[in-house]
Amino acid sequence: MHLPNLNDNIKLIYKTGDINMLKNIEGTTIKIKFKDEILELPKDIKEQISIFWKQSKKDNPSLFNGELICVSGYKEVNSLIEITCKRTLYSHHLYDERVGLPKGYGCHNLVVGCLLETSDNYYVIGEMASNTSVPNCLQIPGGNVDNTDIKEERVDIFNALIRECKEEVNINLEDKNMIESFKLKYISIPNEKSNAYLIIAKSKLKMTKKEMIEYYKEYLTYLKDNNLEIEFSNLHFINKKKTKEELNKLKNPKRSYLEELLEIDSYNKK
Repeated sequence: MHLPNLNDNIKLIYKTGDINMLKNIEGTTIKIKFKDEILELPKDIKEQISIFWKQSKKDNPSLFNGELICVSGYKEVNSLIEITCKRTLYSHHLYDERVGLPKGYGCHNLVVGCLLETSDNYYVIGEMASNTSVPNCLQIPGGNVDNTDIKEERVDIFNALIRECKEEVNINLEDKNMIESFKLKYISIPNEKSNAYLIIAKSKLKMTKKEMIEYYKEYLTYLKDNNLEIEFSNLHFINKKKTKEELNKLKNPKRSYLEELLEIDSYNKK
């Protein structure tokens, strides 16, 4: 599946303080090139990351320092976005996210997410399991792009979205019996709140809130019975008409984009 190529330009749709967080990318062409190279870092920075990783691993033994695809170049002109990616390690990302690195040495990972909405207008929000790097954190289904998303020197964003939604909530974004609509919708570039390039799709489900609750309960049972990894220990359903009020009731840590995303999407009413 290829990224859509329509005619509208990128539209700025929301502003938080002085930080432009999310942009609407409907009608935008996105080209993501992958260079099979390691992002080089100075020796002293590598040593700092190594010390930090050992402590992080001690605090959370389930962490895994695998390869990560990160953004090494970003260019935006009118209705075209061009992104270049290379390889690094997860420890590099975690250090930059929690400690920080000088400009030019940061790890800007490429992340996808899908905002799911039930047929009766509730947003589906996942609560990260206790064994993850951000226990109890609220976010939409999604994650980093990986090697399975690389197709002939390009990154297939749709492949990443389909894979993540299937793994985390057992939703097949290609199944028309489950999905009313599915399209790329927003992008967030690195800023004071996030190191990541985040590309977000929007999907309308054919299930109601009640049906999705029961469906996910069955999926959780399946994962537990087969000793499989659980990403979301619980799902929360946010009424589209009361996003800010209902999110504020949840005291969990939240991804930096979450409140803004729900607010702008509910405001657009599309």
